[in-house]
Amino acid sequence: MDAICRACLGVGANVSILASDDGDGVPYSSKMQLCTGVVVAIGDGLPLRLCAPCVDDLTRAFKFAQRCAAADRALRTAPLQPSPVIALKHHEELDFAIKEEQVVAEIKQEVTEEYYDDNFQSEETQDYTVKKVDHQNREVCDRLYRVKKRCKKKMKRGKLGPIQCVVCGLMTVCRSAMETHMRTHTGEKPFPCELCSQRFPSKGALKRHSTTNHSQRERKFTCETCGNSFYTKSDIITHMRIHTDEKPYVCPFCSKPFRQIASLIRHKRVHTGEKPFSCPECGKKFSDKNLVNKHLHVHSDERKFSCHLCNKAVKTKTALNTHMKLHSNEKQNICNFCGMAFAMKGNLQTHIRRVHSEKSGQCSVCLKTFSNVVEHMRKHTGEKPYACGTCAQAFGSKRALAHHTAFKHDNVDKYKCSAEACTRSFPTAVMLQFHLLKQHAQHTPFVCAQCARGFYRASDLSRHLRVTHAQTLIKVQIKTLHS
Repeated sequence: MDAICRACLGVGANVSILASDDGDGVPYSSKMQLCTGVVVAIGDGLPLRLCAPCVDDLTRAFKFAQRCAAADRALRTAPLQPSPVIALKHHEELDFAIKEEQVVAEIKQEVTEEYYDDNFQSEETQDYTVKKVDHQNREVCDRLYRVKKRCKKKMKRGKLGPIQCVVCGLMTVCRSAMETHMRTHTGEKPFPCELCSQRFPSKGALKRHSTTNHSQRERKFTCETCGNSFYTKSDIITHMRIHTDEKPYVCPFCSKPFRQIASLIRHKRVHTGEKPFSCPECGKKFSDKNLVNKHLHVHSDERKFSCHLCNKAVKTKTALNTHMKLHSNEKQNICNFCGMAFAMKGNLQTHIRRVHSEKSGQCSVCLKTFSNVVEHMRKHTGEKPYACGTCAQAFGSKRALAHHTAFKHDNVDKYKCSAEACTRSFPTAVMLQFHLLKQHAQHTPFVCAQCARGFYRASDLSRHLRVTHAQTLIKVQIKTLHS
């Protein structure tokens, strides 16, 4: 059953259905579910491979579905005629004709008014009136000429109708919008700030940055409900939706509502699989720019924030605040089932899964509590119902099978060692970094402050502190609490 194609049942399938080689980061299983409705589940006993022709058909079908969805969004956002290009030209010509008719009507009205005024004027003022009318008519004709010239110039320049991005399939209303959008793929930022070193992909982004960071602004708009103040009217309108619980932006895929359109745009990428933001170091793609900034810490060894109690250094301020809770012994996360308190929210979630979930229970063999006692019992019985579709290995849980498939078959050569005469490769960047430190650099960046012993990984240093210097850490914490 290993070599059977999941789509056509043909023999010779050699592409994992859980992989993605199209550059968009969307697994073939997700594409199949979106295009056909077929759900692929690991461990269901069905084939997990696709043949090359079916992969090509699935890729084309997924791109077609993305294109249709993008076109539908563009049409629903700004409804046009069946042919967008012809419709836009038609609207421009119609606008010009309306403006021309309005100017001509003004000319006729002014000439008519002057004509009736002339009938009641004396003969001495006839010549002056004719000259005045001629002068006014020339001004109106000049206005008509300028309007006509401006409209023709605009029609000549044109918007060319909606344009689709060749990278992600996004539809934009005009050429300039497409040029701005393409900078999200190329990373180009041609607009620099004159007051700082930041650069931006569009003039609007630069203007917002200058207004926000380099100008003195006043919070003119105050919320009458909670008293918060805001700089712009749009900010307070968005804020008021918190009190009214208004969610005007609805997802077209799952009907989930949102308060802000930016939240809707980020959410829709879950359905479309779009990942327009990429890491400049390794090329990994993300659906949100904030995730890229968070991911960049992986490539940096700089640890700006350090704990004043144990001298542990971390990369972000959030990680430092999380770490400090271990010393302060604050336990604000309380279990609603048994009342136990935890310092970390993740520990509370682990506790609920292990003790209070439907699958949790105590093992009758080792007397320990597990979140899935049935799955744990397979370690004692030796049962392994989940078999790999590529090799002969079997596993006791779906998670173990997924981990094996990702590390042993799909991403084995994803990260290659850059050292000379070394041909090793690894499935993750963390494993490659550990290999470089241990085999090629001979450098231990994590040094214990108590005994000066060095370690390659932060987890090894943490384990060393807990095992070797546990009593010292307890004394430091007690001294800190008394002080």
